[in-house]
Amino acid sequence: MTLKQALERSEGHINSLEPKFQKKVAKWFSECWAKKVYVLVYCSNRTAEEQEELYKKGRVPGHPGPKVTNARGYPECQSMHCYKRAIDFVPLVETATGSFIAGWDDNETYAIAHKIAESIGGLRRLDWEEPHLEDASVSGWRELVSPQKEQVNNPKPTKKIVSKKNPWSSR
Repeated sequence: MTLKQALERSEGHINSLEPKFQKKVAKWFSECWAKKVYVLVYCSNRTAEEQEELYKKGRVPGHPGPKVTNARGYPECQSMHCYKRAIDFVPLVETATGSFIAGWDDNETYAIAHKIAESIGGLRRLDWEEPHLEDASVSGWRELVSPQKEQVNNPKPTKKIVSKKNPWSSR
């Protein structure tokens, strides 16, 4: 993969995020690249179906491999990815031929990228999932699906009740 390809792929994922979170991620990504810390954003949004398939890996027959997530896709998606509030990234390592490959075990670059995210603010990493960053402006997926959150963000207009003299007479 070339850096241009990595840039285009990453920008595609970044542009699909929730607008406020998108700005934070774009700033983090630009800061990383400006410091020659090349990272590839390889995942942003997931459907509940995609999340459930990831959850099944290593748990359900026909889904081999190690477990990759503890977040279910159903009945409520338990991943911030489903709400456009998370990304997964990997450091890019230059090969002898000048192309770039994923450096899954490049702990040093992950640490630098996480420090940059911390300096930007508004991005949270998960201790158990190194390639993951999510929106720190919300406490987690439950906040995004709770009815109370919906009521606060979209309050229903209150109706003014006007009592009629005989409200039962029209029935």
